[in-house]
Amino acid sequence: MQTAKWLVFDTSVYITAIQGGLFSPACRTLQENLPRTYLASVVCAELLAGATNQAARRAVLEFVRRAHRVRRVVTPGASAWEHAGEHLGEIRRREPHLRSKIRTLWNDLLIALCARQVGAMVVTHNARDFELLRRYLRFNLHILS
Repeated sequence: MQTAKWLVFDTSVYITAIQGGLFSPACRTLQENLPRTYLASVVCAELLAGATNQAARRAVLEFVRRAHRVRRVVTPGASAWEHAGEHLGEIRRREPHLRSKIRTLWNDLLIALCARQVGAMVVTHNARDFELLRRYLRFNLHILS
């Protein structure tokens, strides 16, 4: 992984780690980089929305609580929402064939803006969407294979 002081993991990395188990490469990546990780509140919302049982929900909430305790939760402010709207509008105008994809790009764009807000690099498995966003917004990105 490229050298970056701070990281923001996309939801795809957390899901891969959860599905792979405690000793999976994705889980190891998260554990090794936890001291330099910010949690985007957008990722928190996606993880909670995907928690299918009470145990999963409790685990996510405990993780979020710990991130709050060390002041490592980053939330998109009003200007981030404005920038997101501007960038998605630009994508819609320049690439009309992606019009139906705009709704699914909101969260990814907000995650990228959160990372930029704290000078962090986005780490994701979702190469397609984040590389698309990177054509319209400068942010540091690392794609996991």
